[in-house]
Amino acid sequence: MRLKKLVKNYRRKEVFTVKLLLDTTYLLPVFGIGIKLRKFSEVFPKLLSKYSLLYNPVSLVEAKWIIISQSKRMPSKREMFLRRFRKGLKALLSNAKFSQTTLTNAEIEEIADRLLVEFKIPDYFDRIIYATAVHYNIILLTEDEKLHNIVKSKHAPKPKGILKWEHIVQNF
Repeated sequence: MRLKKLVKNYRRKEVFTVKLLLDTTYLLPVFGIGIKLRKFSEVFPKLLSKYSLLYNPVSLVEAKWIIISQSKRMPSKREMFLRRFRKGLKALLSNAKFSQTTLTNAEIEEIADRLLVEFKIPDYFDRIIYATAVHYNIILLTEDEKLHNIVKSKHAPKPKGILKWEHIVQNF
């Protein structure tokens, strides 16, 4: 009888993995945009087994914005850039290893507004992504120095943690 109870309790327990919110930078390769991060193509696939990877849908808008900007500089490649984005979007949305967070809500907006008013972070995309990490109390992976500097402030809203790519590379 005791063994049955233990098995039943074990089956009900959830498996907890560390959640990592990705800044837009780390999604860009999915859309055919290269990034210059050491060992990215080697290490990023390993993240899928160690972390639960999340992204805010605002990163999709930011990625599209980057693609449109690139296509303006290279009009002859516009169709190719746009096609890559659509293909990457399909792949990302159908990949169960990635999860979308809520785009925004009142708490995320309140945190994002504080980042603008108190900490002078001008980029809305960065503020929403950072605020999402705070809201969900998860680790944010970003290269953005301004966001890394916020956590040094005593009164700043803080996510569970904030990491740079180099930290990930060193731990694999």
